[in-house]
Amino acid sequence: MDFAFDQSQRLNPLEVYQTGIQLMYEIVQREWDENVRLMVAEQIEGYNVLMMFLNHQDPTAPDQLVVGHCVAALYRAVTVMTDGVIFCELRSRLSLFEKRIGALSIAPVDDDPDGIEVGNMTTVIPKTNMTITDISAPGLGISSGTIRDPNNPRFSITYHFLGKNIIPREISMVVLEAMTAAAPFSKNAECKGIDVVSNGGGAAIVIESTHSDRARFTYGWATRSLKMLYQGIIVPRKRWGDVWLEMKYEDVKFGELRMLRITGGKREGVDAVKEGR
Repeated sequence: MDFAFDQSQRLNPLEVYQTGIQLMYEIVQREWDENVRLMVAEQIEGYNVLMMFLNHQDPTAPDQLVVGHCVAALYRAVTVMTDGVIFCELRSRLSLFEKRIGALSIAPVDDDPDGIEVGNMTTVIPKTNMTITDISAPGLGISSGTIRDPNNPRFSITYHFLGKNIIPREISMVVLEAMTAAAPFSKNAECKGIDVVSNGGGAAIVIESTHSDRARFTYGWATRSLKMLYQGIIVPRKRWGDVWLEMKYEDVKFGELRMLRITGGKREGVDAVKEGR
């Protein structure tokens, strides 16, 4: 895949992460080898970021754009934006064996994505002095609470913040990384566990299933938990720090998620998280 940027069309970093996580969640609900014709991220109210995949090929053509390609492309695109600190309009052509199979667009909502062409845009990653200042990270204290899935009130998450700050971009990327790790598995398959580290090495997520007679903890529930963690707990509460989640179905725990800070290559707070302190 290649990238083209338009620095005249700046994007808010938090909106990029939020929309990217939303689109990744929507992608991973599909099967890994399922064909993709058009996929557009559900619009988040008040945000000026539109993300979409397009496939202009004839449906009967070989080497179609599939979910696996989209997962890899989206993760790579957000990683490039983060590493280069370049949050602006991005267009990318997706190719397989030198044959174009689709395209990815990350652009302002009012931009015209038709065709997702890159001919008039710079195709190298420009160096900028832009910093990620649109994500605030106030001090943390230990606190707990419970949220319920608005689409399925029988599913709830009890969260426990443990007091250690984590850089917001590390949290954003490790959530995206965890969704990417779940993507190859069917959403209905039992989750065997997820253990990932952010691209920047500053945060880790560990997801494990626990025994329950009420429900099986699947990869679908794991990705739902990640989405709710980011969009329902961290962002609205501006609590950018280590956290322990208990996922429950009909108020019976069937999964756990631990997000940990990494300092000097060492994961912090594992024992405290496990003991629930």
